[in-house]
Amino acid sequence: MACLMFAGCLSAQHATRHFLSLTGSDAYMNSIRPQPACDVLTLGGVGGTLGVGYQLHHNHFTFNVGLEFENSLLCNMATNNITFGPERVVNKGTTELLLNVNMNIPIMVGGEFGHFYFKAGVVPTLNVFGAGAIIGVASRSNPQIIDVQDIATYRYMKIHQIYGRFEIGGSFGNFTPFDNSEQPRARFYLGAYMDMGLMKDRPKQAVGSYADYVPYAISNEGYNDVAIPVNIGLRFTCLFHLGK
Repeated sequence: MACLMFAGCLSAQHATRHFLSLTGSDAYMNSIRPQPACDVLTLGGVGGTLGVGYQLHHNHFTFNVGLEFENSLLCNMATNNITFGPERVVNKGTTELLLNVNMNIPIMVGGEFGHFYFKAGVVPTLNVFGAGAIIGVASRSNPQIIDVQDIATYRYMKIHQIYGRFEIGGSFGNFTPFDNSEQPRARFYLGAYMDMGLMKDRPKQAVGSYADYVPYAISNEGYNDVAIPVNIGLRFTCLFHLGK
């Protein structure tokens, strides 16, 4: 990346532009468990990000670094009755919710050609807060609501994921070439992106047993599962021109 930036800066006929970036996104989020220890299905959920950063543009080459705050709300459900002992049973349809607040540090390189752009890079993620609760049983044969349920809080490792991210999209509005001496104060973009986790999604420690109304994702039973986070969404970006 440093070599590309240095080579680009040697091309004096092209202006190097600097931008302050503001971003916001909405996404479908999931944490896929290929081989869960118990019969639990991850149904996914929704989330979004708000971020601020810096972008460099030189001769179609772009470099981005920033800071994002991400929140997500995910849902899991037991697909079968799960027996832990003669009186410890998790009913089919038991449903849980998980809330996570993360701080992301996206580091992206890419290219921009007219209205079209693409970016790829890595996104180290630090977990700020996590909370989960079993909210009831959704099966038709035995529907029930858990009336009294403690919310379990948890934390992931300091850097609990490193996402790989790819984004593609375009600008809208009148397009001004980056080499023009007169630049618009702001540029606006809309793109689709996908994040995929490159590490295990695992809390610092298991909280307790799934049979004791502890959400599966942070319970003793689910702690050793491999989880692959996947996010697919849309991102809006506003670039404010800072000069050459």
